[in-house]
Amino acid sequence: MPVGWEDLAGPAAVNVGNPHAIFFVPDCDAVDLARLGPLIETDPLFPERVNVNVATVESRSAIRLRVWERGAGLTLACGTGACATAIAAMRRGLTERTVRVTLPGGPLTIAWGADNHILMTGPATESFRGSFDPAAYGPDIAGARA
Repeated sequence: MPVGWEDLAGPAAVNVGNPHAIFFVPDCDAVDLARLGPLIETDPLFPERVNVNVATVESRSAIRLRVWERGAGLTLACGTGACATAIAAMRRGLTERTVRVTLPGGPLTIAWGADNHILMTGPATESFRGSFDPAAYGPDIAGARA
């Protein structure tokens, strides 16, 4: 049975520790992912919900990607989404076994080794720094610190 939602059809399903539905489209930026993402994420087809990826293959070595993360919404970066999308593209013969995946938050390089291990490389940037008082969260958390 074919699977699709409006203009998004024929997804690849990949689980890299969490489930992803990947749609290859001509222009991932043209997809209304803020609207379609939650519809697909919560579809009964996915009883535990799913991450929704829309990807544009730009060349045999480059993919542009946007991700709707289950429970979080639109995200600037998603390492598992980049890995899942790269593997789906490789399995469909769309790219080589090493590919640059560019998300709104920046690029990652994904390599799928002959040993079936996936290697993700890219920059790491601190996005938040903070502190909290464990006592403000009750005795269980404050006691765990002791």
